[in-house]
Amino acid sequence: MVITYLFISLAVQYDDKNKSEIILNSLPVKKSDIVIAKYVSTFVFGIVGIISSIIVGFIGNTTGLLIFIGSISTLDIVLVVMSICIFSSIFYPVYFKFGVSRMKIFTVLIFMVLFFVPTSAIDYINQNTNNSLVQKYISFINATSGVTLNSLVLIIALILFLISLMVSIRIYNNKEF
Repeated sequence: MVITYLFISLAVQYDDKNKSEIILNSLPVKKSDIVIAKYVSTFVFGIVGIISSIIVGFIGNTTGLLIFIGSISTLDIVLVVMSICIFSSIFYPVYFKFGVSRMKIFTVLIFMVLFFVPTSAIDYINQNTNNSLVQKYISFINATSGVTLNSLVLIIALILFLISLMVSIRIYNNKEF
């Protein structure tokens, strides 16, 4: 996830620095294709991150220089895809609306929210086990299999991703260059 976050952030900064939008919009390319390409690049960056993690883990475990508790599992990959979908679903519409200059602070906030909100939520649940809403949540989690929960969250993340893509296309189509 961190590699994807860095690649997306750097890519939009380089696009802004090099005025790539002006060049791309002067070509016979649809604006929607430009937006779709940015969204697809998110998954490419995610694949690069996953492959990099696998290689580093393999080298670390093989040489004994780095000690890893376990290798990357299918669950880890699903969690990365969910995180990437949620991050890009928030990031890109704001980026297309406000541009890079206003995104720097917002990007850090998104990153912090994606990493600190789940931790805070888990802490809240652990400290408030007597709360009726927390008890209902715990009952739901305990009654549902891990595969079902992960599938549900992945589907929700992908739907959010597609909605975000449509919103970004609309914003970018209405943007003047």
